[in-house]
Amino acid sequence: MSRNTIAVCIVKMNENVQSDSIKAITRRAEERGLNVEIYNSFVELVNKDLHDKGEESIFELIDYRHLCGIILFPEKIKSSKVNDQIIKYGKEHNLPVISIDRKIPDCISITYDYTRAFEEIVEHLITVHSCRKFYMMAGVKDNSFSDDRVDAAKRIINRYGAELPEDYIGYGDFWDGPARKTICEFLESGKPLPDAFIAANDTMAMVICDELNKKGLKVPDDVIVTGFDGIESEKYAVPRLTTAETDLERSGFMAVDAILSCIGNRKSSLNHYVVPFNTRFSESCGCCKTSNVGVNGMMQSLYNELSSTRSFIDMMASMLTRMAAKKDLLSMMKDAERYRGYLDEYDDIYVCLRKDIALTDELLGPELVIPEDLAGSSDETQNDRQMVLLWESHLYQKDLYPLTVFRSREMLPGRTELIDKLRNVCFLPLHVQDKVYGYVAFGLKPHQKDYDYTKIEYFSRNLSQAISYVLQILKNLKANDKIKAANEKLEELYITDYLTGINNRRGFFKHIEEKKKSGLYKAFMIASIDLNGLKLINDKYGHHEGDRAICLVADLMKKLMDENCVCARFGGDEFSFCKFFEIPGPNEDDEFCNKFRGLVNKQNDKGEMPYLFSASCGAVIVPIESIDILDKVINEADEKMYEEKALFHRTHKEYEKRRADRQ
Repeated sequence: MSRNTIAVCIVKMNENVQSDSIKAITRRAEERGLNVEIYNSFVELVNKDLHDKGEESIFELIDYRHLCGIILFPEKIKSSKVNDQIIKYGKEHNLPVISIDRKIPDCISITYDYTRAFEEIVEHLITVHSCRKFYMMAGVKDNSFSDDRVDAAKRIINRYGAELPEDYIGYGDFWDGPARKTICEFLESGKPLPDAFIAANDTMAMVICDELNKKGLKVPDDVIVTGFDGIESEKYAVPRLTTAETDLERSGFMAVDAILSCIGNRKSSLNHYVVPFNTRFSESCGCCKTSNVGVNGMMQSLYNELSSTRSFIDMMASMLTRMAAKKDLLSMMKDAERYRGYLDEYDDIYVCLRKDIALTDELLGPELVIPEDLAGSSDETQNDRQMVLLWESHLYQKDLYPLTVFRSREMLPGRTELIDKLRNVCFLPLHVQDKVYGYVAFGLKPHQKDYDYTKIEYFSRNLSQAISYVLQILKNLKANDKIKAANEKLEELYITDYLTGINNRRGFFKHIEEKKKSGLYKAFMIASIDLNGLKLINDKYGHHEGDRAICLVADLMKKLMDENCVCARFGGDEFSFCKFFEIPGPNEDDEFCNKFRGLVNKQNDKGEMPYLFSASCGAVIVPIESIDILDKVINEADEKMYEEKALFHRTHKEYEKRRADRQ
C-alpha cells in the first residue's frame, strides 16, 4: 500500500490560526508530492459531554495504514483521550506524529518561542519608550501559557531595575468578558495609571483600549497598550496593536518536512523544533502611525462579508426547514441541490451515511449498490463500518446519488484514485449528540484559494439536524404503522368470534351497515342457523367435540360465502348468514337452506363423527330498507329456523334409537 498521505487532526478550522496552518501544510505537501486528509471537529472537545462524543467520531475514521505521518494540534484539541488515542495508533503503525504547539514525549514537537517574543515586547517598552510602571493583564490563573508570560514580563522588568506589583496583575482569562470586568475594576480603584498595559493576548488588549477610550484616555498618548498572538480581528483595531504573531507558514512547512525526513530513516534527526514569533511594533505603543487610508475599504469588506454570512445563514435555515419536512433520506438530500450554489467555493462535496442509518429508510434499502465483496457481509466492527455514499456533488455538474456501499476505511469509494485527484480532502462529522450518522467530505486547495469554512460548517451541522428530523419522522411513521396494525388487530378481535374465526354479533352488524352504505344492493337475505343437539354432544362426547361441531357449522357457511355475503356466530349454537342482492332471484332463500342442508348431509356421509351432525336453517328475503328493522327480520328468519328445529326434535329420538340398535 502506497503511503503518500498526511493526516491533519484539528478543531475549528474556520479560525484563522488553524486555517493558516492548513494553508501552509497543504502548500508544502503539494510541493513534496504528498496528499493531505484533514479531520476537523467543530468544537474543542473540552466539555466531555454527549455532543463532544459525537464530534470525536471524526477522528475514529482515520485509517492509519495508508498514512505516511500525522500532524496533531493538541493545544486546540482539548481532549487528552483523543490526543492520546491518535498518538497511540500512529505509533502502532510506525508513523511519525508531529505535535504542533505542545512538546510531547515520543513525538516530533514544534513549539513557538512565546517567551522570547513576549520578552522582546516588554524590553521594547522599557528601552524605547522609557516605561517604568506596568499593569499586566494575564490569562487564566495557574495556566502555563499565562504564567509563562507573567514570568517573562517580571523577568525583563526586574532586569531593568523596576517591579511588577501583584496588585498590578489582573486575570482576564484570555476572553473579552472577564478581561473587561478586570480592567474596569482596576480603573475604578483609583490606583495610579501605569505607563503601559501589557496584555497576554490581543483580545484582552483591545478590551483595555476600549475601556481606556471610554474614560477619555488616549492610546498611546496617555498610556501604552500591547497585545500578543496577532489575531485576525486585530487588523480592524484602532489603534493597531503592538503585538507578536506566530509564524504559521514556517511551522506548517517544518511539520511536513519532518514527516518526510522520517520516511526513509524512520526517525527524525531532531525531536523538537522551536519557531520564533514575529514581533510587530505598531500604533498602540507609539512606534508606527498606521495609515487609515485602507480602513474604509477594510470595513466595507467586513460589512460585505457580514451581509453575505447573514444571507447564507438564512438560506441554511431555509434548507433545514425544507429537508426536515421530508419523509425519506433521498428526498431530503435532493433538497440540498437548490442550495449548492451557496457553497460554490467547494468543487467537490460528498455526503456519506452509515449503512445501518441508511437502512432505517425502507425506501432506500433496495436502492443500495452493494459491491460483490460486500454482498452478504455483516456491518462488522465500529472501526470498519459499511458506509453509503448518499450524495456526490461537483460544481456546475449534475448532482449524483450513487448509493454505493463501501467500508469506512476507504473513506470514499475509489479512495486511492480520488485522493490523488483531489490532493486534499477534509472530513467533518455528521451527528446529533452522540448519535453518529456519518460524515461530509470535500476537496480543497487552501494554498490556492481562500475558503469560508464557516459555510461548510453551517451546511454540515444543518444537514445533521435534517437527518435527525427525517429519522425521527421515519421512526414515528413506523410507530404509527405498528399502532395502526395493533388497532386493526384489536378491531378484528373485537368483531371476531374467538372460536370459529368468523364475525361475532358486533362484526355482523358492522359489515351489514357497510354493505348498505355502498348503495349497490336492492335486497338482502337473512338466514338463521342453529346447531342441533349441542347439549347432548357436550354431555355425551365432551365440550371439545361440541366446539368441533360449532366450528364445522362455521366452515360450511364459509363455503357458501362470496363478496356479497356476511356470516356470524351470535353465541353458543346460534349463527346468522346474510346475502345481498342487486335483484334477488326467485326462491333464493329456499335455495340457500337447501344448499346448506346438502353440505350437512355430505358431512354426515363421511362418518367421521359418533353422532348425527345436524343444524336447522330458516331464511327470509326483504328489501334493503328493512335493514333499519334488522332485528325484526332476524326474528322472522328465527321463526322459520325454529319450525325446522321442531321437526328435527320430533324425528331425532327415533333416529337415535335406530342408530343405537345398529351399533
